[in-house]
Amino acid sequence: MSELAPIARGGRRRRIEDFAPLPFVGVSLLLVVLIIATPVLTGQSNGGGILTQAELIVDALPGNLSTHYYVRGLSTTARYSEINLGLASGFNWTGGFPAGALNWTDWQNASSVLAVDQAAPEDPVAVNVTALYSVNGVNALYAGVLAFYVGTPAGSTTEMLTVVSDTAGISGFSTPVSDLPVPILLAYVGTGGTR
Repeated sequence: MSELAPIARGGRRRRIEDFAPLPFVGVSLLLVVLIIATPVLTGQSNGGGILTQAELIVDALPGNLSTHYYVRGLSTTARYSEINLGLASGFNWTGGFPAGALNWTDWQNASSVLAVDQAAPEDPVAVNVTALYSVNGVNALYAGVLAFYVGTPAGSTTEMLTVVSDTAGISGFSTPVSDLPVPILLAYVGTGGTR
């Protein structure tokens, strides 16, 4: 009886497998998803993507008096139209982001570069960073304003890096200096205008 069931309604029922085998359908759907998702992942559609994402890497050695800051892309070949890295020091560390005006005196400004780095012997230090990626009229602007303090908390023997942020989308944290370097993803803040 089960062999006759498709014929009983006046004709043979056709299934999708008769027209296209299921493995072919699955591979086709996967290709469609990849074609649609690839420009978003690589940053080719609106500029902001995984290949253009900028990060700030913070590094220090235990007992060393200087902290190093590196700005680069997650992709090692992402060339930024501009990277600006400014440092401010000479403020009192309260555990939160400095409330007063900061004096951004030490700037690294570079054009058409893969990365920018800077060292700061002062502690605490505030960092103001922007990275503009621009290719064929497609722009992505990444930014972050953060404050860093390296020190040993009361009652502890472990030297810690404490990070506080004044930028939406970037959270503060603490980590032992022995666990450095640590990458911090900068916030995507838009297209940054036309260049």
